Amino acid sequence: LRGRVGRGERAASAYLFYPSGRALGELAMKRLRAISDFTELGAGFKVAMKDMEIRGTGSLLGRDQSGNIYSVGYDTYLRLLDAAIGRLTGERRESEGEPLLELEYTGFIPDSYISGAQEKMEAYKKIAAVRSRDELDEVLSELQGRFGPLPAEARALLSLAEIRIICKQLDVLSLKERAGVARVEFARVANINIERALRLVKESAGRVKLDPRAPNVLVLQTGSLPLAEKSAFVCDRLAALA
Repeated sequence: LRGRVGRGERAASAYLFYPSGRALGELAMKRLRAISDFTELGAGFKVAMKDMEIRGTGSLLGRDQSGNIYSVGYDTYLRLLDAAIGRLTGERRESEGEPLLELEYTGFIPDSYISGAQEKMEAYKKIAAVRSRDELDEVLSELQGRFGPLPAEARALLSLAEIRIICKQLDVLSLKERAGVARVEFARVANINIERALRLVKESAGRVKLDPRAPNVLVLQTGSLPLAEKSAFVCDRLAALA
């Protein structure tokens, strides 16, 4: 390993040895992978966070010094911890409800793009954890930088994440697609910008309608669009309301 000493210009090297003929354990391999992945300036914090995920943060209310939160990821661990503290203290915390998405297409990361199971799981976790367009752009840039241009299946997965972000901005309860028709149900009618909704309906040439039986439901005619076009169609129509 090579790097600089502190913030200075002096280069330094470190050699790691292990017994000949002895296989490295899983935890050792994870730590070596973290050291090799994070080499840029200021990466020490990322290495420390990765080590925390690998060995766990320990029991906050007990004597145990280690745990294992790697299976859920550090961000999810913090959200679970925050919810548990709220229940114990009786403090009411703002709920982060996730919109229900049931679309007639899905996305995934093919083995031809990321073959390593651990790297693929980390990519899935990062995509699932995005909460804004900026975070989604960062994940996209990182994936392209490490593995190259995204295949169609992986782009569909990022499109689902983008739709989820827009749905949260609009306070959408669910987006369900059946037979080429997507129904967007909003949590509250007051959250819908009526002028934008009417303009969207008027300019859609019949592909966007309001449900006369449910004032909080918008109907999108997705039809038999190909995967990429359907994703863009749903994103564009929802973004017009945001």
